[in-house]
Amino acid sequence: MTADPNDDWPNLTALIYPRQQRVISLTAQTQTIQRVLHEAINLAIGLAIFQNGFAPTAQQLADSKNSIVLAATKFELPEIVTGRVGHMRGKVKDAAQELVPSMYGIHQIPVENNARKSFIADLLTKMNFIFPRTNVAESSTICTSEPYRHPAIVAVMRKYFFSGHKSLGHRFHDTFSSSVNSDSSKEIPWAMLGIVVVAIFAALKEWSEGCDQRMTQDFVSAEFSDEYDLHMSLLQSRIYKEDGSGKHKYHSLMSWLYREARMGEGSNIKASSDKMPELDFDGMDG
Repeated sequence: MTADPNDDWPNLTALIYPRQQRVISLTAQTQTIQRVLHEAINLAIGLAIFQNGFAPTAQQLADSKNSIVLAATKFELPEIVTGRVGHMRGKVKDAAQELVPSMYGIHQIPVENNARKSFIADLLTKMNFIFPRTNVAESSTICTSEPYRHPAIVAVMRKYFFSGHKSLGHRFHDTFSSSVNSDSSKEIPWAMLGIVVVAIFAALKEWSEGCDQRMTQDFVSAEFSDEYDLHMSLLQSRIYKEDGSGKHKYHSLMSWLYREARMGEGSNIKASSDKMPELDFDGMDG
């Protein structure tokens, strides 16, 4: 039995899908959806006649998405869009919950004497979880010249964003690009990386009490936005750098993540500026 694509979505966001034709019919939708889409169409046409009448496909897609967001907001129905975005983030966390225990070796660390609790606390300190280790149980083996190259990051990204021809990575293939002129290799956008690492952070937090089983916590956007901002700051100011001097290291990292990911096509822990990792920038590739 085919799953209903509207499952787990608020009723307000439900779309009526065609039984035979491939294109979703505008007139078949609810009045609420029609009203938002009509406004979005007008906004998209406005962008075409005032900005670029022959925009590339990727730009047209971006403009269409922005138009829908603006239209939903105008009618005070942002949940039509934000509900779907929040659902996506939740699915990324689901992938993280599944993969985190094995990929960080959580079950290898005993519960006794707070060993597991200390282990998780160390991972969450100064973003240590974004770095691979040569020995999963030893913090001294952390590879600080390889930020965001922990296998769990690639695995979660691959599982949610790049698994199957209907995945977001496949659907938005032409939107991925390079940030440098000297190499056209596609990169993972920093927003996508941010979503993945915050989902992993949230999944690790569920083990922060050091128990035999994780303690499930709600994945609420407002509670994790600070952690997301920290990663954006690390990527932009510590790796890419404000003067652009790290752009080749940034490109090396993000293009590596793209290649690797495509293969096989709350607790009381708070984010703060002193959680920035000890990053070996000079040792990074690029």
